[in-house]
Amino acid sequence: MLNNPGVDESFRRVGDDLRSWTPGEAAPVLAVRAACGIAVAMAAVALLDHPGWGQAAIMGAWLGGVALLTPGTRTGPSLPLLVGLAGAVGVALGAIGNPVVLVLAAAAYAFTLTFIGSVTHVAGVTFTVSGIMFFLAEHITTGTTVLLAAAAVLAGGVLQAVMALLPPYFRWAEDRRTLAEAWLALAAEAETLASNPDAPFDTEALHEAARELDRRRVLPAAILEARRQIYAISAAIGRTASARARADAQDRDTVAFYSEALEMAARLLTHFAGRITARRPADLDWDDLLAGLSQNPMATTTGTMPTEIGGLLRTLHDTGGFAERITAGGDAVVADPALAHVSSTARQALGQLRARLHRHDPVIQHALRRAGVIALAMTIGLLWPTGHGYWIPLTAWLVLQADFSGTLTRGTTRAVGTTGGVLLASLLGLLIPEGQLWISLTILAYALIAYLTRPVSMLVFAAAVSGFTVFQIDLTGENPVLAAVDRGACTLAGAALAIGFYVLVPTWQTRRLGDLLGDLVDAYRDYARLVLDRQAHPADYDRKTMHAAIDQVRARRAALTQAADQAKAEPIGGPGPLSADVLGAEAALSRAARALVAVNATLGRDDQGATGLKGVDDFADALDAAYMRLAALARNAAPPRGIDLSDATQRLDRRLGAIEDRATRTRRNVLRWESDNVVDALDDAALLMTGWID
Repeated sequence: MLNNPGVDESFRRVGDDLRSWTPGEAAPVLAVRAACGIAVAMAAVALLDHPGWGQAAIMGAWLGGVALLTPGTRTGPSLPLLVGLAGAVGVALGAIGNPVVLVLAAAAYAFTLTFIGSVTHVAGVTFTVSGIMFFLAEHITTGTTVLLAAAAVLAGGVLQAVMALLPPYFRWAEDRRTLAEAWLALAAEAETLASNPDAPFDTEALHEAARELDRRRVLPAAILEARRQIYAISAAIGRTASARARADAQDRDTVAFYSEALEMAARLLTHFAGRITARRPADLDWDDLLAGLSQNPMATTTGTMPTEIGGLLRTLHDTGGFAERITAGGDAVVADPALAHVSSTARQALGQLRARLHRHDPVIQHALRRAGVIALAMTIGLLWPTGHGYWIPLTAWLVLQADFSGTLTRGTTRAVGTTGGVLLASLLGLLIPEGQLWISLTILAYALIAYLTRPVSMLVFAAAVSGFTVFQIDLTGENPVLAAVDRGACTLAGAALAIGFYVLVPTWQTRRLGDLLGDLVDAYRDYARLVLDRQAHPADYDRKTMHAAIDQVRARRAALTQAADQAKAEPIGGPGPLSADVLGAEAALSRAARALVAVNATLGRDDQGATGLKGVDDFADALDAAYMRLAALARNAAPPRGIDLSDATQRLDRRLGAIEDRATRTRRNVLRWESDNVVDALDDAALLMTGWID
């Protein structure tokens, strides 16, 4: 077990997480705004002579501010409101007096929030942040009723929602960033293909960006149209790369021409991404770019642009128009009807949750594991001899993640940061003059530091959060040194409990890689069949079916790559393929997919009246059988009898070469070229997978 490379990877990730600093992600305007929200809450509590529900109101404002500063979430009032509402429910449940019932409620609460939070990133953030109120309920309900404390937490969230609306209000900042990430991913793809046309197909960033933007009910028209165009950019880049690959054996100038076009596309997309996210975007000179491209010997000889480059330039020109409209602002805002959007989102969420309601699903396993951890941590916390036992379940709640790597890195960072933070805060309590004013200023300073470092360093954020919590709800008259040691011990116990429980009841991603790869092969098989059927029978083409198949491929690729990344840091071995094995096979499969994309691009949306190509059906059957064999190999099952793809390719080549039709010449040439690439890629995948069978 210890010889597995995952051990070294685990330690490397822990070190990287402890040292990680991303100052470029800092959001000082939002941090100051969220801190002002806490200042307003504290001032209101002071003016009302510190009522019993004052701590709850300040904690509600604190949680609402954390939600605003969470990376990847949209700046707006909805998330602080959701956090406040969920936190109020947590207070009501966490104030249960019967210890047995409280432990059972903690387990049910953890399972429910984890399961529902798996629907979207926003839901996960909301429930994780608001869930800490369950463990703090005993302290913030002291001197007041549970109902008033819950209402005060909700009021704090409402206050931060109001603060989110104050100017400067960057309403579309997160949507711009999401779109810019898709353009940057396309730029990286174009730059890679400029030197290596056989590079693996990578669409996860596009899929994630499209999915995030599709969740929005309201978007400016330019962002919405640009979101719909990102796959057109990918197709145009793919067509140009395919033409460059076909020219590899012909003419060095031709290859250089296509490569230069792809490099120019990369520069343009990078510029567009910066334009919609930078405060002062640089100007772009299209004439200068085109003048440089036109100096290529191929362009000067022919006096024309190849069809693929012309199409790429037209697509990028449209992208530039979207970037200009987004930067200028004032574009029409497109909104789905609120009721229809909510009902559609709810149906999708319920569908996702229903699909996960079986014991082998990783989400269910993680939810059950988290419920068990929290129940055990809550029990230990209640039996802890001092008043700081609540730090144990609180730490376990924040540390335990769905994968081993995340749990280990978060656990170590949280333990180190929190332990250092509580020691410093406890000792700082000795130096700060007594009085509510000084304590309030210290709380505010800790809140500001936490907000500023939330997207920058998890280690410093954890330390600031622990200091805030100590001064807000846990600064008592006890010995500060002993209290600091006790809090640190509770934090370490909670982190160790979460990590240890994961090791005892794991969901190892390594064990799932073969099945996930088999699912992806099945999705590729469906896509290949549709692409080749379209060449053989253009009149039968159904765009919705094709798009559904493409979405299935993207979703399964994303699931596999995420699991493979998590599996890299797992300290276990087989049976079955390891992360590196799966990624190697997936790279070969993606090369075949790129060739199929080039084949599919030879027919436009309005080409259903085109002539069908004879001989394609037989090749499609052979390819289908090859994919079925690969799926069996991936799942470590007995594969069906193999098929000679090289022979099938030769038969296809002869059938296509015998066709005398100028209208289909380009389609036939591309298909003949790319069929060889598909077969070579699938042969490589088969060689990699053959050794996986026991």
